[in-house]
Amino acid sequence: MSIRLLIAAFVVLLPAGVAQAEDAAVPTKLSLICTGSDAVLFAMAPNTLNGRRYGAGMAFGQGRGAAQLEVKVEGEAVRALPPKSSVPLLARGDAEGGWYTLTEVKIEPTQIEGRIRWNLLDRERLRIDRRTGLATFGNFRGACQPVAETQGGVRF
Repeated sequence: MSIRLLIAAFVVLLPAGVAQAEDAAVPTKLSLICTGSDAVLFAMAPNTLNGRRYGAGMAFGQGRGAAQLEVKVEGEAVRALPPKSSVPLLARGDAEGGWYTLTEVKIEPTQIEGRIRWNLLDRERLRIDRRTGLATFGNFRGACQPVAETQGGVRF
């Protein structure tokens, strides 16, 4: 009889302990800076060889360039300041100082996910792996580091 009572108490208390452990792993306030690279468009002058021009006009291409992404988690709300190279020309104008609020947010112990809706057609998904710090956002790839929010938490 006492063993049944002990097992019943264990079964009842186990989910509460797991929920508390999961809640403790999810931050209520977090600020990250992710440095990496993003796809950028570039223009090149026409081909030249020995001072002679071959072709006319400009040639355009795509390469990778240094970029920075900032992310702020405040409770269940996630905001992002994407690199300028990631923002499409027809992005909606409701960003405050370049910050966009993410939708479809999932904050889990191992990852942070969300989506920015630029306009009716364009959307980008943000994924941050909390174990490795790797972040992906459209063509952006980088590594994230936490940033101190207070003056007492300076790094240098």
